[in-house]
Amino acid sequence: MSNFNSAKTVLIVGAGNFGAATALYLARHHKDKTVTLIDRTDSANPCAASHDINKIVRDEYTDPLYMRLMLEAMPMWRSDELYSPFFHQVGMLRADPTGYGEGSLRSYQALGAETSAVWLSVEEVRRRWNGVFADAHFGDLERIMFNPGSGWAEADHALKAVLQAARGEGARYRKGVVGKLEFDPEGKCAGVLLDSGDRLAADVVLLCAGARTAELLAASQPGRPEFHLGHRVVATGAMSFAGTLKGAQKERFRDIPVCKNVVEGVKGESMSMTPDGVIKFNCDMGFTNMQHHEASHQKMSITPDEAMYGTWQEEAFSDKFKTRALSTMKGLYGKEMDGVEIESYRMCWDAVTPTHDFLITQHAQSANLYIATGGSFHGWKFLPVIGKYIVKMMEDTLDVEFVRRWGWDVDDDHLRANPTYDTEFDLPVYM
Repeated sequence: MSNFNSAKTVLIVGAGNFGAATALYLARHHKDKTVTLIDRTDSANPCAASHDINKIVRDEYTDPLYMRLMLEAMPMWRSDELYSPFFHQVGMLRADPTGYGEGSLRSYQALGAETSAVWLSVEEVRRRWNGVFADAHFGDLERIMFNPGSGWAEADHALKAVLQAARGEGARYRKGVVGKLEFDPEGKCAGVLLDSGDRLAADVVLLCAGARTAELLAASQPGRPEFHLGHRVVATGAMSFAGTLKGAQKERFRDIPVCKNVVEGVKGESMSMTPDGVIKFNCDMGFTNMQHHEASHQKMSITPDEAMYGTWQEEAFSDKFKTRALSTMKGLYGKEMDGVEIESYRMCWDAVTPTHDFLITQHAQSANLYIATGGSFHGWKFLPVIGKYIVKMMEDTLDVEFVRRWGWDVDDDHLRANPTYDTEFDLPVYM
């Protein structure tokens, strides 16, 4: 049974997407509890996966469970005063030979939901939007899905707004680096120990540490393998890069749709263009950073400590990264990218599960320790609603279908919720 309902103090470790959303929901709906967020920076952590220029916001999923959540979130992105200022409904193109489009249409039908998604011929895509896709690499595709209801959101601004709203509702924010969780003699999580030596106590602790979750649990109980996440979550990196469009080209790209192209040789995303001309891309590839974890004597993927591996940099991390970035950019737009300079690169680190389902559950070895992680490179868009579902998990009122998919031990014999970002290599080898 959950200890949350009787708790008076709740400590949330990590002020990213899941942590901020939960803090806001708790502050609004559980006024009887003192809620404290802790993270290593004064506001949204620039190294977190949730802190970014922009993110895709879409509701098309082949998986009805996640589509159900996004059908709840999309109206909030469009009209809620907290989220709508940061959402840009420019539509989304998906060039995908895997049948994902057909699967998402089946999910809409299964949920009885309406959609504005349509199929466009490749020829029409090349003609529309000022011809910016005229030389895009679409392989042997004959049609591409276009959903005019999708778009992108200003990720860092939206996250900061949620954090500010949570503090406005009474949530507290503490700057500090959590070194490990602390436990009483009975094995209950009693709070956290900071690298500064300070201790923060709480009745319950919610761990929303993203890609650092597995490492933090291993450091907290190094001699107890059953306490660790093991195969459940792997810290995984992905690469983003950005440039600036100017003059007539900037005008042609204004309000173009987000484009996800998973054709072999491209495998990446364009996030449309911000009003000031910045265009950001993602490469659909993942990578680990396998290191020896000294305290627990195991090898695990660990997010690099150096800021250069988590924040925007002017230079590519290696020629291999630069080559992959150029391949993705040219595949998305072809000759349209001639002369466009990649000005900055970033490694985005997230917690990835085997099925790309979230891990939102009570820890199996500690009654008052809860975990919300496993964004798996598709969790950010749920910002308006995910806090409610995390709180339901802590209340022990979460619907059984979510418990089965997000629990500590789950079946992994179903298709991945986000069937891109395959893990392709280990970072030390690639560098």
